[in-house]
Amino acid sequence: MKRKLLAALIVLAIIPATLSAAPFFQVGPLVSYNKTVTEMQESTGEDWGNINNFSFGADIRINPLKYLSIDIPATIGFGNEKSVSIAVIPTVNVNIPITGFFDLAIGAGMQMDFQYVGTKHDWTMNGLPMDNAGDAFAQSKLVYRAGATFNLSFLSIGLNVLLPGKASFSQGGWDVMNPMWESTRVSAVALFNFG
Repeated sequence: MKRKLLAALIVLAIIPATLSAAPFFQVGPLVSYNKTVTEMQESTGEDWGNINNFSFGADIRINPLKYLSIDIPATIGFGNEKSVSIAVIPTVNVNIPITGFFDLAIGAGMQMDFQYVGTKHDWTMNGLPMDNAGDAFAQSKLVYRAGATFNLSFLSIGLNVLLPGKASFSQGGWDVMNPMWESTRVSAVALFNFG
């Protein structure tokens, strides 16, 4: 009887040790559903089964402080004319630990879309040539992010919601900060934890 009690106490002591807050560095695969929330309401089972409705990439997170994180998701896609598109959406987030292994994050950042067209042998950012970097950055949009993450000892599983602003920084006005609710998108990540 004492051995069973001792084994149960050891297991109960190990579980909290393996469930912890977000580690310093996390990296792993990301999958994003390309349809917006309004389009999702009209989606059928065939839409969810179509691989072309998803984007794949990677997510990097740095958690320098308990309540602060930097999230850098990137997806890649391939198109006609040997084109390659890369979407990068870095955000700075406030982390809200709910339990020892579950946290919520709310933040904001900017969306940057890079494209390479093989026939032109040229990269663009937000539709503008890379040598015009200032204007290309100004074409970026403000993006709001909310995320929920389960942090285990070596792996974290998360679900993110990204909400773009209505206008780019170059267009100015309140629409830069005004969210475009109908364009909300979701993504899921599996992150390996280090540190």
